Amino acid sequence: MFAITLSISAMLTVAYLFINFDKEFNPKVIMELITDGFSGIVIFTYPQSDEAFFMVVFSFWIVFMGALYLSSGIANLNNKESLPVYLLTGIILIVLGFIIINYVSESINSVNYLIGFAMIIYAVINIYLYLTKKAEV
Repeated sequence: MFAITLSISAMLTVAYLFINFDKEFNPKVIMELITDGFSGIVIFTYPQSDEAFFMVVFSFWIVFMGALYLSSGIANLNNKESLPVYLLTGIILIVLGFIIINYVSESINSVNYLIGFAMIIYAVINIYLYLTKKAEV
């Protein structure tokens, strides 16, 4: 399901860029497109895709999204009012990614809750920033 969501997200981003090719856009949209597309294709095409492999790909994806939030907050001076949101979200997502990748096998059943929590944080912050800034994240 995660691979399908990432692939659809990458395709919608390509459609967005195609429709708005003449307008200025955030270059981090391209980075998110590459990460979503790469992660989705890797999950689909890897021959022995299991839960451990999914955890590795998800951790890579969520850490990279956290790094994009950090770089958006630090590098873009137009986001001074949203700087704490970007920084805290970036740090939280990076920490959650490293926690997921280093999960011990004794408590592997609870990793699904942590992945769900990370996805909820990512989605809620994206919606919040979209509604407050009226622009792409």
